[in-house]
Amino acid sequence: MSTETEGAGESRLPSEPQHTTGRDLAGLAIALGLFALAILIWWDASSYPVRRSYAQFGPEIFPYLVAAGLVVFGVLTVRLAILSEFPERSEMNWPPVGWIVGAVVAEITLLSIGAGFILASGALFGLSARGMGRRPVWFTILVGVCISAFLYILFRHGLGLSLRAGPLERLIDSPFRR
Repeated sequence: MSTETEGAGESRLPSEPQHTTGRDLAGLAIALGLFALAILIWWDASSYPVRRSYAQFGPEIFPYLVAAGLVVFGVLTVRLAILSEFPERSEMNWPPVGWIVGAVVAEITLLSIGAGFILASGALFGLSARGMGRRPVWFTILVGVCISAFLYILFRHGLGLSLRAGPLERLIDSPFRR
């Protein structure tokens, strides 16, 4: 039987992974990043004050759980990298990455100069949305500011959390003061 007359159901799909020999160095780098993040979270959690009531553990356990989960994912990533079982990665699309990195930088910058939670989070939302394909930027930032204002009211006045205050936050807080 020639290869031309084989059954149609027996053909290989082009998207099936081709296993190669050797290690996936990018996968190992990702695993190393996961381990480093787990260590950082574990170290930070070790400085939390212990607040226990009737339970045997308090809220400080959650960072430890996150760190443990990252270690598990790191081990699984090492396994995939050593066995070269990662799916083929597509080419990096740099403009969206630039928008999202810019969004994080804008958030940090706005918080550090005292613009407040609402403007900083609105910029983060809007620029990230632009990185994911939404346009126009001014509209996505406006939507982000509106959502952030709602969340500020919810967190600050509903839950009593303290968030970075800027001019918009002071304006929103003024009717709540007596």
